[in-house]
Amino acid sequence: SPEYQKMYYHLLRCFSDADVSMNGRIRKDDFDALVDVAAAAPRKFGFAPQASEQYVSVEERKEARSSLFKTIDIESTGAISFQDFLAWAMEHIKSKVLRGATPWKAGVGKLSLIQPSSAEEFVEFLKAATSSASNPQHKDLYFHLLRCFTDADATMSGVIDADGFDQLIDIAAIAPRKYGFAPSAEAMFKTDAERKNSRSELFKSIDKDGGGTISFDEFLNWAMEHIKGKVTGGVKAEYQPMAIKEDSSLVAKNLPIYDDASSPADFAAFCKKAT
Repeated sequence: SPEYQKMYYHLLRCFSDADVSMNGRIRKDDFDALVDVAAAAPRKFGFAPQASEQYVSVEERKEARSSLFKTIDIESTGAISFQDFLAWAMEHIKSKVLRGATPWKAGVGKLSLIQPSSAEEFVEFLKAATSSASNPQHKDLYFHLLRCFTDADATMSGVIDADGFDQLIDIAAIAPRKYGFAPSAEAMFKTDAERKNSRSELFKSIDKDGGGTISFDEFLNWAMEHIKGKVTGGVKAEYQPMAIKEDSSLVAKNLPIYDDASSPADFAAFCKKAT
């Protein structure tokens, strides 16, 4: 539903706001901040108390949220992916809301296409982005890759299967193809079957646990290493640059905000319809 789509992007914004390390995963300490970010909307309409009202001390709050984190981190890895958070949040919201909905107003999103002015500038950007996670270019690349992933996440489940990965590769390749750093799929593969088989093997190398899907953090880790390998290896713009057709997939995504809900009933209704 449109409401689910808006809720998905809202939760994605909450997750990325709390992902201070920008590795696609949230650790226990960052989860404390994630809960407060996600709680801003229900608190506005009186569906959740302030942390200071709910807990008698900071220590009690952190202990409670640590326990909650462990229930979401079902594999006990010490970190949760967006997929993990999305699944928990949807079930949590579904259990809380009782009434029906109006959509939120869309605000300015963080996700945008990387568009330098030349091939040389593009390479310099990628070198800076992959040399240190503290560089501002790393942050821009993180959100660019997040946009690519969510464009390919047609089911809005937070994970992508092999078919979705086939599409994800083409979405992520738009920027390097624009500057002649990558060939078109048609030039690289003789048939659709050859392309799909090749990308299926690449997908399997990223899907370490063999579960048949990959989450954003798995794609992010692979993409960052792949890009770093290319730019440090002296990549050259040896292919015909490809013009980019501006369509909906290239438009910066607007992540929803909740300023347009007019009452607690509106907000509860939206959440019910979204879940």
